[in-house]
Amino acid sequence: MALFTIQNEFRYDIVRKIFEGGMGIVYEAEQHGAREFIKRIAIKVIRQNYADQKQFIDNFIGEAKLVADLIHTNIVQTYHLGETRGLFFIAMELIRGVNLEQFGQQLLDKKRVLPKELAVFIVSRVARGLAYAHAKTDKEGKPLGIVHRDVSFKNIMIAFEGDVKLTDFGIAKAKGFLVDNEGEVVSVIGRGCACAFVARKKRFQGRDAR
Repeated sequence: MALFTIQNEFRYDIVRKIFEGGMGIVYEAEQHGAREFIKRIAIKVIRQNYADQKQFIDNFIGEAKLVADLIHTNIVQTYHLGETRGLFFIAMELIRGVNLEQFGQQLLDKKRVLPKELAVFIVSRVARGLAYAHAKTDKEGKPLGIVHRDVSFKNIMIAFEGDVKLTDFGIAKAKGFLVDNEGEVVSVIGRGCACAFVARKKRFQGRDAR
């Protein structure tokens, strides 16, 4: 039974809450199409208390536009940016699995240690996704200069099938897509902890993929 429904170009029946962050909520949903077509996806929506903040909305839209053409096995794919009754949302690939933070907690609870070989595998797949994003160009061949800026455990997904995927480009920097005030806190994240990402004061024009 659906928690609620989003009606846009498509109909999305929200099935369950997957993750709740400081600025947004991710749900599992069913996308409905013609002739009883159903696809399980993830839906990311903005919290109501941020829905009237122009810069936040602009960045949310910028995130969707930024990742729309990032098609790589180690990056969570974005399908659609929508709006209904003033609510913006992003339809994304649904990953059946856990994030690296949850995976680490499971190992800790079982008093087990992550094997070195598996740790190297995870890091190598994240690096592949980042390298692809850093090298991405626009349709005219100009570098987008994408820098993720929040490669934390919660943003690395481990699928039950073994795939490793990078997600949440919400505070990424890319020329012409997302903006912030350099030197200020742009995202507060974490589960009961004071985890914050502070933008570097160095001008973005001087940054490279490192």
